[in-house]
Amino acid sequence: MTLCAEAVRHFASKQISLSEAFIASTLSRIQPPPRALTPTVIGKLHSSFLDSPLQQTCTHNSYLPDQLNAKHGTSIPGPSLVQVIHVEDVGTGRLAQLEAMDKALSDAGPQGRRVVGLPPIEDDENTEAGRDTVEGLNVGKSICKLLLEDGRGERVYGMEVKAIEEVRVGMPLGCKVGFSY
Repeated sequence: MTLCAEAVRHFASKQISLSEAFIASTLSRIQPPPRALTPTVIGKLHSSFLDSPLQQTCTHNSYLPDQLNAKHGTSIPGPSLVQVIHVEDVGTGRLAQLEAMDKALSDAGPQGRRVVGLPPIEDDENTEAGRDTVEGLNVGKSICKLLLEDGRGERVYGMEVKAIEEVRVGMPLGCKVGFSY
């Protein structure tokens, strides 16, 4: 089995359908050329996948079903890969979100290179309160509405059915999300 096919099989076992062309291209950029699928090589492939758009990396097997945007209230069958384009907290008013962002920017002061003193790590009881802050911005967390895009470029809106800690306003856009049943 070739290294490329072995890598495709490895990611397929994790329900990530990457294209052979993407894997071959990524493997050709690794110096010295790898001879086996080591954890280091897998890490480089994974990192390259996370940094690349889905249009370049995944196969049609991971696209959303056709005409999904015309079906409302439908669960997404898996496995499918999408990336997050936009997140909106529907439980907090837009004006409140904008005011919180404006206050956070004005309180931050001048931006650029600076030395920041980190507070000491405290026990778990005190760190629970800081979970709802995003880079100093207290936006809270309720139910989020997400704009998602698959590898074909089709965009759909999705809603959290139950709260997911990693999904929040201020999360890195372009995050890859996998659906599986």
